[in-house]
Amino acid sequence: MSSVRESRGALNSSSELVGMLNCDRSQSDIHGLETQKVVELFREFGYACKPSGQLRGISGALHEFDFVCVNHETGEKMIVQSLLHLDREEDLDVEIVKLRLSTYDSSPDACLVVTADFSERVKDLASLYKLTVIDTSSGENPYVQIRALLELQAQH
Repeated sequence: MSSVRESRGALNSSSELVGMLNCDRSQSDIHGLETQKVVELFREFGYACKPSGQLRGISGALHEFDFVCVNHETGEKMIVQSLLHLDREEDLDVEIVKLRLSTYDSSPDACLVVTADFSERVKDLASLYKLTVIDTSSGENPYVQIRALLELQAQH
């Protein structure tokens, strides 16, 4: 990730951060994730995290994500997208492909996808697209898994 971060550089001003985190609405729950829990969790690790955030892609298009989080010190961008509200595999396939297109254009440093039950095919597709999957199908708490990933990342 550091080579990606170095190639893009850190944010230069708070206005860039505000522009990148353009947020037009606030919700207590976004597709099954509690907004406040996600925002507080990322804040603990030095991120400004906006629910229903947007990132501008290199194409000029604005891409909407459930959460857009930016590290205050490094400028690293991380998005979180919940697919917990989808129950058909075909819907998951379509959303994973759409997410890949959006992340390709907007270039976040990492993308966490929270999902419940999904097939090996969907898991392979997410892996191919370099999307980190937070799997809640076994009843695991997604916030615990996100915290573990953030702690691991903080060690590097």
